[in-house]
Amino acid sequence: MSVIHYQKKEDMKFETAGNGILRAEMLPGMVDGVHTYKCKVAAGTVVTLETFGDQTQIYYFTRGEGYVATPKKAFNIEEPSLFIPNMDKEANILHAATDMEFLQLTSVMLPEDYEQFEHWHIALPRFCPLSGCIEYIEGFRPEGIKALSILDTHFLTRMTMGAIIGKGPNKAAPHSHDNLYQWYYGMPGTKFIYRAADEEIELHEGDWAFIPTDIEHAIEIEEDENVNYVWFEIELTKAELEAKKSAVTDKKERERS
Repeated sequence: MSVIHYQKKEDMKFETAGNGILRAEMLPGMVDGVHTYKCKVAAGTVVTLETFGDQTQIYYFTRGEGYVATPKKAFNIEEPSLFIPNMDKEANILHAATDMEFLQLTSVMLPEDYEQFEHWHIALPRFCPLSGCIEYIEGFRPEGIKALSILDTHFLTRMTMGAIIGKGPNKAAPHSHDNLYQWYYGMPGTKFIYRAADEEIELHEGDWAFIPTDIEHAIEIEEDENVNYVWFEIELTKAELEAKKSAVTDKKERERS
């Protein structure tokens, strides 16, 4: 069974989602309760964005220009930008000045998510252009490959998001995460090699990929190529983390006996 689940942009099947939106669900069924969509709207379209009271949600605008209007604010989209609605508490209207593309990423809220959300979350609605995101450093990532935090840990329950940008030739060392499911989306101009376990793919603009937890992964950018992608992560549930912890304990006990 493949470790890397991968969907090329030309294989995405778009359907009318209503209100002028074309939408394709990318790699459905990777994680229970999580849905990942790519959406398109034509220039001049005015769209009421979908909202939920029982799901956390991220909109990430990947191409085109326009603005999102809420009852109290308007946010100009002139570059890749994050928008998080204030759940289902108000209408959010997208005005497309040009043809636009965006990701719609949703996760059904569990009791632990409601608890976390009620205890603490980032102020909503949240809008942040990529140029306003914080750069961070990781020991396995060399100079020349920039990492940006788009949505930090626990700002919105178990969701996080970031961006990786750089030029080749360059590469990042293998690393893994024991508590995160991870997805990747190729932004305009990207072409790089993505490796996970003993598999590899070449990821291009508009492609979408997923790996489960505990898989070593790395990237390599060849001469004259660029890496430019956004990653999206969902933290494992408390039950999943407890199950993993129990499995490790059971394994150690078997090894001792």
